[in-house]
Amino acid sequence: MSTADQASAVFPRRAAAAGTYWPVALRVWLCALLFLLSHSPAALECGPLKRADSNLFGPIRHEHGLLWRISAPDGGDSVMLGTMHVADPRVLAIAATAQPHIAAARALVVEVELDRAAIGVLQDAMFYADGRSLRDVVSAALFNRTAAALRPYGLAPEIVARMKPWAAFTTLSLPAGQSGLALDLVLADAARSAGKPVIELESVAEQIAVFDAVGEADQIEILREAACHHALLQRETEAMIEFYAARDLAGLAARAVSHTGQHGVALLEALLWQRNERMLERLRPVLAQGGVFVAVGALHLPGTRGLLEGLEREGYRVEALY
Repeated sequence: MSTADQASAVFPRRAAAAGTYWPVALRVWLCALLFLLSHSPAALECGPLKRADSNLFGPIRHEHGLLWRISAPDGGDSVMLGTMHVADPRVLAIAATAQPHIAAARALVVEVELDRAAIGVLQDAMFYADGRSLRDVVSAALFNRTAAALRPYGLAPEIVARMKPWAAFTTLSLPAGQSGLALDLVLADAARSAGKPVIELESVAEQIAVFDAVGEADQIEILREAACHHALLQRETEAMIEFYAARDLAGLAARAVSHTGQHGVALLEALLWQRNERMLERLRPVLAQGGVFVAVGALHLPGTRGLLEGLEREGYRVEALY
């Protein structure tokens, strides 16, 4: 049985399709940025909590709101929703507000479209294919701490041993025991049910390439932080869900980067700002025509390098709807 086949036992296709593990890009940088402090056994060296020197998003002008009208310079209107890639009912509640706008749109635009083939590619990419294992690249103490933290996710140690460091810390960034459709996939299902085409801004291969570009040493340090401070990481995720439910975009952004160390800053550049530039480039032609509903992670929206200010600099008018 292949590693991917073994993984299917604990990463079922339905769970993956439900967004429990994907889309991955925002999940990986969320885990990387939440460097949290907890008590740890002497066998594993856990560094102290690092405070970010400043708000890495810069001044945030669009402080409140998740649903935005985007008006092109020629007058065509579209709608953009900041999502959170989880299945928590407090997050899913916004789907009812989004539904009429999706029904009125000519197409739904998402970060990446996750069909069965794409999910399989992402699952396969999580595991080493060069004969190595996680036990080979991290200390025994870190592996044991990681395996223990991943046990509530239904992952046996033999599966954890085949995971790449980024796959392990990505999983640890999720709420343990979560199931059901994540918001992005609820919206995609609604669009398809209404006969709307779904347009992706990135390919699965491009998201995987982001992870491959992160050095293994950096991945290991981020995994150490996630494994050392997993309990507090879970509490931070809960706090971010509360900010999201309150539509507090500024609070959500500030909380996400409040404990960013040097590894987190590098990942923020690769996994958020550089992707924002790519998204802006690919959004131009679809937004110019108007009539689309765009659903991307909420943390792509705010700040000087966020999508909202980027669109304003190109002559678009941005207005909060909800």
